Amino acid sequence: MQLETNGLILILFGCFIRTSFELACIQCTSPIRRVAQNWDHSCLDGTLAPEPCEQPINDTRGTFINCASALFKVGFNGNRVYLHIYPEKASSTIVFVGGYTGNAPTDSKGIYAFLLDETKSTLTPLGLSVKTSNPSYILVHPSHKYLYAVNEQDDGTVTAFKIDSAKPGRLTVINQQSSRGAGPCYLSTNKAGDYIFVANYNNGTVAVLPINMNDGSVKTFTGFDQQTGSSVDPDRQTSAHAHCILLDKHEQFALSADLGSDQIYHYKFFSNNGSLLRTSITKAGRPGDGPRHLVFNSNQKFVYVINELKSEITVFTYFPLMQSIQTMSTLPTNFTGMNTGAEIAFHPTNEKYLYASNRGHDSIAVFSVDSNTGYLTLIQHINVQGRTPRDFNITPNGKFLVVANQDSNNLVLFTIDETTGKLTATGSSVEVSKPTCVDYLVQ
Repeated sequence: MQLETNGLILILFGCFIRTSFELACIQCTSPIRRVAQNWDHSCLDGTLAPEPCEQPINDTRGTFINCASALFKVGFNGNRVYLHIYPEKASSTIVFVGGYTGNAPTDSKGIYAFLLDETKSTLTPLGLSVKTSNPSYILVHPSHKYLYAVNEQDDGTVTAFKIDSAKPGRLTVINQQSSRGAGPCYLSTNKAGDYIFVANYNNGTVAVLPINMNDGSVKTFTGFDQQTGSSVDPDRQTSAHAHCILLDKHEQFALSADLGSDQIYHYKFFSNNGSLLRTSITKAGRPGDGPRHLVFNSNQKFVYVINELKSEITVFTYFPLMQSIQTMSTLPTNFTGMNTGAEIAFHPTNEKYLYASNRGHDSIAVFSVDSNTGYLTLIQHINVQGRTPRDFNITPNGKFLVVANQDSNNLVLFTIDETTGKLTATGSSVEVSKPTCVDYLVQ
């Protein structure tokens, strides 16, 4: 774009302005103030103006210029050029973190919040969001008004919290309901957010709880199933251990991974009353795999299951028949130490990449995904700069990944290359006691 006024030429490359004249801010006029009432007043160097800038330009030569990332008003007064920049309102991302509470070695009191600054690639502690017992898995509601947490204990519960829009990172308790099992460890919702699904690890049950859309409260269960069975691992597989439950894209069916019996349970979900009907069971792979979490690709041709006990990902076709087509280790070929698989996730904006965490090797494994065959190819292992990456989560825009390292008591921030899918450590690491789950609120 080129602007010429009284012989003065300003050439704008995107939003960068070159001129040999002295530049200064101007006070915004009332029409533009209405447009940009929530925007910051910034000078050319990007610093915030503590007061309205010095000299308003009232002459009609002031010109508005739109570009991709800002709105400018440029005015002219003699040999001085007055510029006001109205930058886009930058979104802020709150990182909520759940974990284990109680006595030493943890000093966690509940759910904590951190600010993710995407410009600086840093995490900053905001403090304790709310006190609650063992919130080992947390989930922000699709409306961004509420947050839900399991309370991982023998008499398992799900607690609903209201997100305080005026105080970033603060939560207040709405209510609590039984999870219908012991040791709840996983939550998911449907797209509308009027039902929440919970998996109870200790006794192998899954349940559906309705959500009151007026106030975010959870109601008593409407769907329930008791999983059964066992497998070959004498320490981990003597009984059923439901580890996740997740609806497919069309929300008519759900899958649940049972680590204890090496099985994937299929359920029909009835959204009119919130009930579940078990329809079939698929063997997860080989005995002793220990399926933990699963994800669907967006067209639902494939399902990817991370096997905790074997540190592998099994790829399944999904429709019309669920059957395994590939099993891929999450570990380097030369690693011989102890390890368990933990989290698995697609890149949210580019399904060519899939991520998985290793507890023991203490790494994130990055895979490329063939969209036609579903097959995985390993492209990276990166150290998590901590111990026991129980969970990780990718920001909705796909630019950052935060790892929760349970046994080193820290969160670590990585950037994601949008072209290659590879991770790079930012150098930002913050302390938090026994973190086990991460979720985001983008404001």
